[in-house]
Amino acid sequence: MKFRSLFLYLISFSLTASTLMEPTSVSKDLYQIDILDGKYNSSIDKPDEFLDFEYATRVATPKQITNAITKWQTQSNKLKVVEYARSHENRPLHAIFISSPKNLKNLEEIKKDVTKLSNPLETSDREAKKIIESLPAIAWMAYSIHGNETSGADAALGVIYHLIASEDQEIIQLLDDMIIIVDPLMNPDGRARFAKNLEQYRGVAPNYDDQSLIHMGDWPYGRTNHYYFDLNRDWVYLTQPETQGRVALINTWKPQILVDAHEMGSQDTFMTGPAREPINKNVDYDLIKWGNVFAQDQGNEFDKRNWRFYTGEWHEDLYPGYSFYVAFRGTLGILYEQSRMAEDGVRRPEGTIQSYKESVHHQYVSTFSNLKTLHTHSKEMYYDYWDGRKFNVSSESKYANRSFVILPTKNHSRLNVLADKLLSQDIQIYQSTKSIVANNVLLQNGEVKDSLLIPVGSMIIPNSQPEAPLISAILEFDADIDDSVLIEEKQKSIKDGSSLMYDTTAFNLTMMYGLPAVTVPQKISKNLQIWNPPTPLVEVNEGAVMWAVDGSDDRSVAFAARLLEQNIQVRIIDKASTLSGHDLSRGSIAVVAMDNPNIKNLHLLIDSEAKNLNISVMSIKSGFGPDALPDWGGRHFRLLTKPSIAIMSHQNFNSYDVGVSWWSLDHHLGIRHSQLNSALTAYGDLRRYNTIILPSGNPDLSDYSKKMLIDWVKQGGTLIAHNNSTRTIMNMDEFGNVKHLTQTFDNSNDYQIDLMREIYSKYEKIDISNLNNGVMNDNLSYPWENSNTKLSKDDLEKRDKWQSLLMPSGAIVAARVDTSHWLTFGTENTMPVLYSNFPILMTGSNSQGILRIGELIPNEKVTENRVINWSHIPSGFDMNVKMSGLVWPEASQRIANSAYLTREKVGKGQIILFSGEPNFRGAARGTNRLWLNAVIYGSGLGTDPIVNP
Repeated sequence: MKFRSLFLYLISFSLTASTLMEPTSVSKDLYQIDILDGKYNSSIDKPDEFLDFEYATRVATPKQITNAITKWQTQSNKLKVVEYARSHENRPLHAIFISSPKNLKNLEEIKKDVTKLSNPLETSDREAKKIIESLPAIAWMAYSIHGNETSGADAALGVIYHLIASEDQEIIQLLDDMIIIVDPLMNPDGRARFAKNLEQYRGVAPNYDDQSLIHMGDWPYGRTNHYYFDLNRDWVYLTQPETQGRVALINTWKPQILVDAHEMGSQDTFMTGPAREPINKNVDYDLIKWGNVFAQDQGNEFDKRNWRFYTGEWHEDLYPGYSFYVAFRGTLGILYEQSRMAEDGVRRPEGTIQSYKESVHHQYVSTFSNLKTLHTHSKEMYYDYWDGRKFNVSSESKYANRSFVILPTKNHSRLNVLADKLLSQDIQIYQSTKSIVANNVLLQNGEVKDSLLIPVGSMIIPNSQPEAPLISAILEFDADIDDSVLIEEKQKSIKDGSSLMYDTTAFNLTMMYGLPAVTVPQKISKNLQIWNPPTPLVEVNEGAVMWAVDGSDDRSVAFAARLLEQNIQVRIIDKASTLSGHDLSRGSIAVVAMDNPNIKNLHLLIDSEAKNLNISVMSIKSGFGPDALPDWGGRHFRLLTKPSIAIMSHQNFNSYDVGVSWWSLDHHLGIRHSQLNSALTAYGDLRRYNTIILPSGNPDLSDYSKKMLIDWVKQGGTLIAHNNSTRTIMNMDEFGNVKHLTQTFDNSNDYQIDLMREIYSKYEKIDISNLNNGVMNDNLSYPWENSNTKLSKDDLEKRDKWQSLLMPSGAIVAARVDTSHWLTFGTENTMPVLYSNFPILMTGSNSQGILRIGELIPNEKVTENRVINWSHIPSGFDMNVKMSGLVWPEASQRIANSAYLTREKVGKGQIILFSGEPNFRGAARGTNRLWLNAVIYGSGLGTDPIVNP
């Protein structure tokens, strides 16, 4: 056996030696400084023991990091491991509590004291001072939320080891005085994907070209989690399990600092805080003060080592959905951005090569610099924290006299999800037990109502709470931005299209969720009770004629989809009705017993799905609709078709939009669908699908692929496109009538007439006074004539060129809804829509504008039409476009009256176009409902029915 093993080894060595050359250099020789250079306890394994390489010279996999944590837990009494979540791919996420054994044994008492200190409503100044003097400093150190930003997690591996194994007195004292919580691996699924890329593209010799595959990886790349979500935008939206578990634990421990270690472009250096403007005005100034202290100490450590760094610059703090959300809760957020070295290193413009090991060292040194600064200033920071918490609930606070109110809705599932998000942030929510008269009420469109009756059952969120700054940041209708910032922003946009804004400028949760809300300038405290979510009533009687679910609730779509998947015939009611005393909204789902004669135990299947979805279901004894309301055998009870869904994916598609579309089908519906490589369009069998989704992207469709797609639609398919894919569809010759604004200046008047037909068809003040007069009236006015200006093609082009420079970067605008169309089931008359530099959709001829930008507000003082570029605002109306965020007036004019959502019949099928991305970050619940309607109902409602012989 020994001879055989030796023989196999020699054969293997010979084959390897004959096919691979020795490299001329190795990456580990680029950086000779030892990161772990202290005196360590020999009974604790070094990181190298869990790796098949020297620590920090390559990327550790999630499994290797988890193995190290698991082993260290058995070797040291200085750490406690808490699994706070599991990823979609079932990988564990850990928070490692590191401190002295004494502190670790006392964690529950420490946590209780932290909770007391956070609540000035129940804790006195005297108690607070006593708590502060006894509390250890608490730090949360988090790494690599983006899976391909790897150096942070590798630094964390060394940080944990150094803290538990070091015998240096400085570290021992640090642990006596601190609780250090290390979150080493915030995105294990993304890191695993990128680590696999590294394994696949690793060569013999090190590669320093940051454009190579070993540095870039493959689509969808390693940045995101399983569903391609950017977890660093999810801290408030809380859609992903990684974030939900993490935020719950952070909010329990309320750390003094939270470090969020990232990477950025390879040719950059190292950036840390504090941020520059715009900074959200709800952040306590004390945190900005402390941010400068920590940055100065961190910069000093870099100076000692002659390392390049900078602070601020492109880093702003307006959007509250980053890890920076903790700042609104009183925690100092500290951002690291290390230039990304992938694994070998990167050749820089000056010719030097920065190694991966050095990038890990930067993160490691920054970590200990911040911990030392916190150790020095912890007590001062606790006192500032306590002062801030007291201010939040004081009568002098800007939060004292304000309440946010979400008005009652039949969309219980959406409202309950929002309630869960608020409760997850320790926000106290109530509901009104009596009607409340409020004055000077601010509506979402910016209008102020002198008086408004707030109905019973409204959700009430007083702003005066310990978490007041966070409440304000996520529920105020508009964020305050300094005039100087706005001026600079406009100058940059006009000059070269650049921006000071790093993310969306609108993030109001009620608007994102499409829920009507108001702001009341008083603290509502009477006639309230603790919020209690409505309990669904599942009433499924075996002998019913039919069973119905109200269409106002988003989960009605899931109810229909899941029954259709089980080959149950399902109908949808396209007009509000009342049956057997039950009021049913437009879009309600009905399962008729007569439609399903061969389905055994139909009522039990309905009962099971209703309980699974936590949605009310009604048993209907009679299909008679009183008065003019629809009856069950008429045209308003429309038969649905089981959708067979494909999402186009991979190269040239935006992975975020692919992922959130995929997630939405899984999360909201839980039904089968296929994700297809876009190349399949040319040779695949598209007949298997009746619904195809094109997420945002630049699909590179050959002429043959385009023909295949067009033929598929004409044969009865429903094609749904988003954002840039919408632009691609519009540019395909002879494929629909929806055009981009810039393609319509030659015949803008035709689009104006179509728009006027749409508006005036809903106009209530129709003059019929001369209807019976036999004498012809030659003094008639027409909608397009009663205006003071008409712009030429040249004028329109000049305006558009200028206005296009000032398009929104993630603002919320008002869209008016065609409430007669099946795509808008479950929506209000006006919908907030997240809008950016999207294609501007123009409808005409056979195409329909289902959502149009701009809310028409009656104003009898306006007596003539007013020209807004190609279109008019009719007499008797004003128009509101902006709801939240930065929307320049020029942009408002450009997008006014354009369509956000269109639908067009093509042959036996249809094309549904979204100007934007309706499922944005899993949080745009309003437009997500429109998308779910399109995906589930489109194959039955928008295409020619198929009758099998």
